[in-house]
Amino acid sequence: MNYFEESQSFISKWTIATAVLLLGFLSYRFLEGGNLSLLVENIGFWIMLLIFIALFSIRLKTTYDAEGIHIHFIPFVFNRVYKWEEMDEAYLRKYSLMDYGGWGYRFGSDGLAITTSGNKGLQLKFKTGKKVLIGTQDTDAVQRVLDYYLSQERRKSDV
Repeated sequence: MNYFEESQSFISKWTIATAVLLLGFLSYRFLEGGNLSLLVENIGFWIMLLIFIALFSIRLKTTYDAEGIHIHFIPFVFNRVYKWEEMDEAYLRKYSLMDYGGWGYRFGSDGLAITTSGNKGLQLKFKTGKKVLIGTQDTDAVQRVLDYYLSQERRKSDV
């Protein structure tokens, strides 16, 4: 395989459940009293709603092709291409949220991490010494791309 595209988000069962419970609880408190105008005027409800909308709109789009690995972190203006020839090593590995302090665009003891969920990612080590971890939900497809573009010495798998 010489091309693969993956899109990930923060949306999961627990984020949807949290949003429904919190917004439902806030709505119920005001609607129970029969005063809809209080709900409309409640700034906490609207802030919470905006936070969940923002969280649900974030996407990590990763494209693997002949040039390298293209990262687009939507809606943030973050576009980056990691070229195959710049890499010293690339391999799949498991990581802990404690390694980077959560998901998102994070800096940790092992370099930069760009993740949205899960505990598996593609670890890149560059000839400059820089390290980047890119989260993935499809390790099999990513491994096939690595097998296609990188020599045996530059790839391994810890997953």
